[in-house]
Amino acid sequence: MILSDIEEEVVFLKAIKEIVDSVVNLETLTLHGTDRDTTVCFRTRTHQRFFNVVLVDFLSRTDKKAPVRQSSYLGALRAISEHPSFSVGDSIAELRNATCAFVDWLEQKIDVDVWLPSIDTQATIQISRFDFLKMCGDISKHNVLRSVGVAKELQQTLEASGTPVELEGAMLALADFYERFHTDILSYHSSTIAEFLNNIRWGIYEYLQAELHRSIAWEDGDPPMYRFTYPEGVVHNFAKQCYWDLMNEVRDQPYVRRFQVTKWLKTRY
Repeated sequence: MILSDIEEEVVFLKAIKEIVDSVVNLETLTLHGTDRDTTVCFRTRTHQRFFNVVLVDFLSRTDKKAPVRQSSYLGALRAISEHPSFSVGDSIAELRNATCAFVDWLEQKIDVDVWLPSIDTQATIQISRFDFLKMCGDISKHNVLRSVGVAKELQQTLEASGTPVELEGAMLALADFYERFHTDILSYHSSTIAEFLNNIRWGIYEYLQAELHRSIAWEDGDPPMYRFTYPEGVVHNFAKQCYWDLMNEVRDQPYVRRFQVTKWLKTRY
């Protein structure tokens, strides 16, 4: 099955929307405060860990066996933003801006003072937000025997920061790294990340409203029935199902209202 460009876009948008909806919802998190001063809290520590696990999937590349060209989800969003199939009156603008803002934020490098008691080491680590979120997500997913790759990443990060350690030392320090970057720093950034993801979700919704109105056709009945008219180029059954589901799902607004996080959660790390 070789999908057309428009079919790939539909499949990616469906998958991305599902990922965001799975963590940005009122079962997983709660909003506190008013806009320009909102904070996000997870229901439990388990919800925070789940958030990180899903986030690392969102930051990863698709399965090479998937019926789309292998890409990261953010890479797919950037490609869609540059060559949208459904944009009317620049309806892609909100999604484009949300994607670029998140990518820029993720790529920024931060300096973090870290105490690693397991190896009796104090270090200042320079690392991108993208990299530490991926590392923490992988640790959240796996136990120590499945985290050797993350330990090697930590070893390389420490060495680049002027603190060389053996691989065994890096494995010992994983729990200390996780405590600092997941329990502490991710907790600090979670409100901001949730805002980025929610903006992407709203961007998808706004982008597809014109297509929804074009494609939906109502039929007489009690209750009234409706169907969708597939756009030209959507011919494979899998892509058609994704399109049908996507149009159904953007009939309603996203689960979580638009919100702006307080500036005090955007000044560190």
